[in-house]
Amino acid sequence: MNDAGWTNVGADDTYRYAATILSVYWPEPEYHKLMARWPSLSEHLGVTWDEHRQRTERQCAFVDRAGHKVSQLPGDVDGFEAFLAGRDATRFSAEDLLAYPDLRTVAMPMVPWPPARTAVCWCGSGRRYKQCCRPHGLGTLD
Repeated sequence: MNDAGWTNVGADDTYRYAATILSVYWPEPEYHKLMARWPSLSEHLGVTWDEHRQRTERQCAFVDRAGHKVSQLPGDVDGFEAFLAGRDATRFSAEDLLAYPDLRTVAMPMVPWPPARTAVCWCGSGRRYKQCCRPHGLGTLD
């Protein structure tokens, strides 16, 4: 299980149990589409895309400091709408956002966090991590 990005947390006679924290981030174009469709999500994701990526980075840093592995998946509006349709959601709620995505249907691999300092940043900017999102997540995590 470790090769898939999961951290072993226990075992019994039949199964090995593993866990990782999933962090869904919204690349900039998808974030803007999401906010145009559901502006109330800014309360949960951040008013601007820069605030969203700062929150994402800080959340990942907080989880990492607690000793858990973090894996990231980019969100996309079309996938989110399909997810909502699959849940027969007639009214959107924050719980829907927290439940997205359905990992049974995710085709793309999770990306482990944090990236190497000189790796391309997770946010999709094309810049190096150390010059992009890493500085946004530094500081105290109160």
